Amino acid sequence: MIVVVGLSHRTAPIAVREKLVLSAEGLPDFLRELVQHPQVGEALLVSTCNRVELVAAGRAGFESDLTQVAQACIEALSKRAPDISPHLYTHVGAGAVRHLFRVAASLDSMVLGEPQILGQVKDAYEVARATGTVGPVLHRTLPRAIRAAKRVRTETAIGSGQVSVPSVAVDLTRQIFGDLAGHVAVLVGSGEMAESVARLLKVAGASIIVVGRTLAKAEALASAVGGTARPWSALADSITVADVIVTSTSAPHHVVDFEMVSAARKARKGRNQFFIDLAVPRDVEPRIEELDGEFLYNIDDLSKVVSETLSSRSREATAAEAIVRLEAEGYDRWADAEQATPTIVALRARLSAALEAELSRSLRGRLKHLSVEDRSALSKMLESSVNRLLHQPTIRLRQAALERGSELLSLEQLSAAINELFALDTDQDAESSPDNTADLPEAEGSSASSLPPRPRVVASRR
Repeated sequence: MIVVVGLSHRTAPIAVREKLVLSAEGLPDFLRELVQHPQVGEALLVSTCNRVELVAAGRAGFESDLTQVAQACIEALSKRAPDISPHLYTHVGAGAVRHLFRVAASLDSMVLGEPQILGQVKDAYEVARATGTVGPVLHRTLPRAIRAAKRVRTETAIGSGQVSVPSVAVDLTRQIFGDLAGHVAVLVGSGEMAESVARLLKVAGASIIVVGRTLAKAEALASAVGGTARPWSALADSITVADVIVTSTSAPHHVVDFEMVSAARKARKGRNQFFIDLAVPRDVEPRIEELDGEFLYNIDDLSKVVSETLSSRSREATAAEAIVRLEAEGYDRWADAEQATPTIVALRARLSAALEAELSRSLRGRLKHLSVEDRSALSKMLESSVNRLLHQPTIRLRQAALERGSELLSLEQLSAAINELFALDTDQDAESSPDNTADLPEAEGSSASSLPPRPRVVASRR
């Protein structure tokens, strides 16, 4: 299986996480250096503002010592930032699979249900593929994690609604005006949250006007959000032309009062207006909601919407966790079945080698007259015969891997028996193997028919 080693917002503050940021240019070399470790065969790195996680698989696939793979990952990350060791966590085997699936499905995110993490997991997979550090294990694991995440997003409502005050504000604006192209938004005052709202409104198509007490500061903010600046004296005129007004001043009193909005209302001839008051104390006089077509949300109103959305997402998380659990169990079943692969491959090689040796001996002897086409037909016949012979053993071995704890013989027991019967752990030379039982030694004065029957061997059951 796989291991996951890393840190996230749950285990490390930003001051620690920022020490482990790897540049896009340096990431391929980091991954290539990691897979040079004798125990590590595959690796990719998921790196976001909230987490840095190495996902790795052993060089020998499922037979690798995953503990040593994890240790190699810990050393690689600690080499980049020696102080991070106390903040690292490790998931191994089935636990690592479930963790990766939960991360991709945004169940381990700071904001439950956020959509960005799935794209970041996909990007990590593509970077590792392009670098050449993805092999058969991660080629199987990452698509399954991505599929689980897509199921969560399509079969639950965990990603519905907005989960930040700025995004909620813009979402409500769209509900009032629809397409924001051609609409005017006025930003009164400054502040990080108000600036975020203005940026989102600009992206949505609205034109931005910034009104400030200090024109130089208003011009700087207008430049940052892609708008135009006006002095404080133009506030009333700006509100008259505005469809959306975002306020965020430090004034101790209302800067937008009932009379100002009433006057603007008449000039606007009844067109709707939406006020987003982010200030504490409030900038907009609450009485304006008494006017038809005037909508007002303050910071508490917006925070309540965010809280309700997060509560709804939390309820959906139960269904999302069930999907992830089922997908992870499906992966576990595949991984268990893959444990039978080494025995199947070895048995196929032994049977194919024996049959090819006999065919080669015959083609040098009594079948040497056969044409190239006939020889090719015989080779295909032998290949088909091997497939037919191994069909049931393959099914039985994989079934034994999946049905652990049942009354059937275990995979370990069957593999041991096959290994013993066919000497799979020896380097037997098929060319020198006896082609019949005539060369077997007999006791003096005995014949094959007089030999006692072989004792019956019964394999123990678990």
